[in-house]
Amino acid sequence: MNTKGLSAWRFPEDVVAYFQPEYSISQQKIVGIEALARMRDASGQLISPHSFIPFLDMEQRRELSRLMLVAGLQVLELLDAQGIVLNLSFNVDPDFMVEHDCAICFKGTMTNSPVAPSRVCLELLESGDFLNRHIAKDRLQALRDTGVRIALDDVGSAYSSLLRMKELPIDKIKLDQGFIRDLTAQPKNLAFVQSIQLLANALNAELVIEGVETLPILDAMRALHLDFIQGYAIARPMPAHELIAMVIQGYDLPEGSAKHPASLLGAYAAHLLRRPLMDALRRGWIDVSVTTPPPCPLIAFLREHGATEDHPIVAAHHRLVSVKSDPDLGYLDQTLNHIETEIQELVREAIHLEQRE
Repeated sequence: MNTKGLSAWRFPEDVVAYFQPEYSISQQKIVGIEALARMRDASGQLISPHSFIPFLDMEQRRELSRLMLVAGLQVLELLDAQGIVLNLSFNVDPDFMVEHDCAICFKGTMTNSPVAPSRVCLELLESGDFLNRHIAKDRLQALRDTGVRIALDDVGSAYSSLLRMKELPIDKIKLDQGFIRDLTAQPKNLAFVQSIQLLANALNAELVIEGVETLPILDAMRALHLDFIQGYAIARPMPAHELIAMVIQGYDLPEGSAKHPASLLGAYAAHLLRRPLMDALRRGWIDVSVTTPPPCPLIAFLREHGATEDHPIVAAHHRLVSVKSDPDLGYLDQTLNHIETEIQELVREAIHLEQRE
């Protein structure tokens, strides 16, 4: 098969499975792998999915998902033999589920594997029309009845599935990388990440953060007490033999399991995590006579790194505390939000300055 602008490749002969680990911050270990499709062209170059999937018909896409499942199961079985038990996730085109019974296909593929279906997670992209169809709930429930877990991938890239999420039988939410990769340029996105975590909690679903590609972003995820992460800061997608060697050897996060923010972005994330408590204290929802508000981690971080009282962020925080603690000012939410926005912008500018230096 030839594709415009690419060397020739054949399907399925040139399909290659790569794997990316999923890490649990709380457990301090790799807990799963995601099988990712690649294509090797005639020149030996690996091609990413967005460059070849548009040229596949529906049956080929179905076969691609099956190949990733089979390849992933083989890796799990090899690791099981080493006493290492991981979970597997792989992608399925949601449009395929409109015309086919995926439950039958899945059970057929799992028949010859000793891996329990509960260790497998089928990921559906948020894009497409399937999730809006009346059959979506029944098709997904039929799959769950086989024991497999269901994840919504790239959540946040479209709006429709957010509306229907409460009705769908899902076990996992994977946040779109676009909200994570640009956190240093848009730290305000951390508030959205917090909101998705609350949504996942309400749905009793696991949240996986994709796109964790730098140490400051990793630090921010840790500061928000988020657990499951994927991205280049952990590992890039790799062939099966490299993944197996990495897992057997053991892996820990860069900078270990730091309890305190190690970056300005992480300190700001910890500041955001503290806001609900401070708002509850201000509104009298918590008895202040028995509660001592914790120090602001953002200000503590800045002072540890030499910031004086006239530092713009420190000065803005003083004004924030003043408004919150003065009973004569009442509930000046608009003023508080304005100061928080100012702090957010100052943090963004400070991070940008760090990167330039």
